[in-house]
Order: sequence, then structure tokens, then C-alpha cells
Amino acid sequence: MSFTGSIKGWTITEMLQLIRQLKKTGAMIAEVTTSYGEVTKTVFFRNGLVVAVDTGSDDLGAVLLEENLITRQDLDEAIALQKAKYPDKRIEQILLATKKVDAAKVVKSIRIQIERTITSLLQEKNVRVNFDPDAPLTVQGLSTGVDIQGIMLSASVKVDELGLVKQRIPSTTLVPKLTKRGEEEKNEIALKLSEWKVFLAIDGKTDIKTIALKLKMDEIQVMKALVVFLDGKWIELPQASATERKKVLIVDDSAVIRMAVKKALADSGYELLDAGTGEIGLKLAKEKHPDLILLDVMLPDTTGLKVCKTLRTEMEITTPIVMLSAKDAEIDRNLGIHAGANDYVTKPFKDADLVSVVDKYLKQTEAATA
Repeated sequence: MSFTGSIKGWTITEMLQLIRQLKKTGAMIAEVTTSYGEVTKTVFFRNGLVVAVDTGSDDLGAVLLEENLITRQDLDEAIALQKAKYPDKRIEQILLATKKVDAAKVVKSIRIQIERTITSLLQEKNVRVNFDPDAPLTVQGLSTGVDIQGIMLSASVKVDELGLVKQRIPSTTLVPKLTKRGEEEKNEIALKLSEWKVFLAIDGKTDIKTIALKLKMDEIQVMKALVVFLDGKWIELPQASATERKKVLIVDDSAVIRMAVKKALADSGYELLDAGTGEIGLKLAKEKHPDLILLDVMLPDTTGLKVCKTLRTEMEITTPIVMLSAKDAEIDRNLGIHAGANDYVTKPFKDADLVSVVDKYLKQTEAATA
């Protein structure tokens, strides 16, 4: 027998606790309302334990890449195989089949994915939930589930900490810079190892979000360390830096590709925005005014060619657009250029090649406005 959270007005926390207490098996479907539309996230349970999550994209592969459980070469080879032979297979399935990862690494990445997804759901305010006891498992799952009690406790602590930290650091797009005191006293400052990692990553051009990505640390950990530095007057957070930096919008339905692009551009100093659908990409383009758009050809709700035409004709946006596609035929390139794109990059791409293309167009716009 199924029950629906939205009818009874249960919160996401109450629903998770109920499933755990009743040791339910099935799927909790969470509809998250954002300013860009509805996002569905599904949490799969077996006897009250979480065995998998599905966020609607192949972000398990993104976790493997972010945690350095695979290399960029592994990812490139898997994408090439997916393109050529196995379009119906997920990236992690291909990585397993080609022995680029073992079962233990996949299990680790699933646990990380579960924790991140539930933590993000607990932080959302506009969520409708329902439970389907007959829903089949649609993604890679664990043989032994995870008790959500520990995740919920950890998430509640993070939410409380985040509220306090955000009073001092309102945005992760700010770029921390060392003060004169910080430069002079850097050899005398007593810090924890994790704090030292953050301190040494401050270069005056990299924002907080990118520092966390490069160090493979939780954003809240990085922000807590920055509060310590602010208290010691070793750093400053110039408010103007968030608007001075060039913005790059990445529109791709693959979380793996979005993560690969972010890693490739991590040292660039650009502010990175991302979207998983054409609709969200168009809204971000209108609201955030990016300086460059990296646009996938195949999207779940439309095509990149249609998005490109909409940007050029209906929205009259002149921002440089670079198409990203696994299709490398000359006709595909011509279609992209005809739709209004400035350039075309084939996936999988080399980091240096992508950085070169991005720099080329951003420096052109910089020179034109100088």
C-alpha cells in the first residue's frame, strides 16, 4: 500500500523517518521546485535502508571523477565507447565492464552520492514527496543499504553550520585574497592541516566554490576555514570580485561532462555556472548574462541547436557560443555554426584544448570592451 507525503503535508525529514521506522521497500520520489522548474530526485529503499539515489543524470560518474577514482583518460575512453557502441549504458557501467573501476570504488561513489543527495534534499524548502512501494530500482544500487539516520544527523549539523558561516561569507562566488598581514605572517600562522590546504590555495583569482572543487573538500569546510582566516585578518573578501570575473555557462545533461568542464577550467579564474536542460540553460543565460556559453548538442528536453537559435534570434544574445558534441562529422559542425554557434568542440575533449577555446573567445570580448 502506497502513501503520499504531499497529501498529508509531511516534510522531507518526516517522510525519511517514517520510511526508516516502517522498514519500507520502494522509492521515495521528491519533486523539488526551483526557480528554473521542477527537478525530480528518487531515493530507493530496501527494508528502510537507502540502497541508491537517482537524480535524473549520470552524476555517479561525476562522483567517480571528482573523487579521483577514475582519471580523465578513463572518462574519455568510456565516453568514446558510449558514443560508438553502448549509447544505452551509463558511464559507470562502462567503466566497470572495462575494469577502469572495481566494485569497491563504485560502492564508495554510491555512498557519497546517497549522502550528498539526501543532504541537499533536507536543505530544500519547496519539496513534495510521495512513496511508491512498487518502483523498480533504475540505477546502480548497494547490496547492503545505508541507514539514513546518520546522514540526517550529519546534514542537520551542516545546515546549522552553514547558517552561521553564511552570515560572514554570503556567497561561494567571492574570491578570497591574502591581506598584507596574511602575506607577512604566513610562516608563523598555526593552522590545522585542512585549514593550511585552504590557505595555500588562496591565489587572489580563484573563487570559494572552485577552491573546494580543486581541494576535493566540502564547501562548508572551506568556508569554515575562511572564517578563521577572516578573524585573524589574514584574508579579505572583496565584494566586487563576484561581478568582475568572466562567467562561463555550461549546458549539458551529463553531470560527468559538467564536472569534467569544471575541472578543466578550475584554474582559469572564471565563474562557472551549469545547467542540465535547455530550459534551465535559457533561463540562466537571460538572468546571469554569461560571457561564454558551452552548449551540448543533445539535451533531454530539446536540442542544443534549437537552444542556440533561440539565444540568437528570440533573445538576441550575442554572447560567444561553443557547441559541445560527441558527433564529429563535418555536417554536424556546419549545423552548429549555421544555428549561430561560434565554434564546435568534440567530446571527449582535452583539457588544454577546451581552455584554449574558452580563453580565445573571452579574451576577444575583453579586448572589444577595453
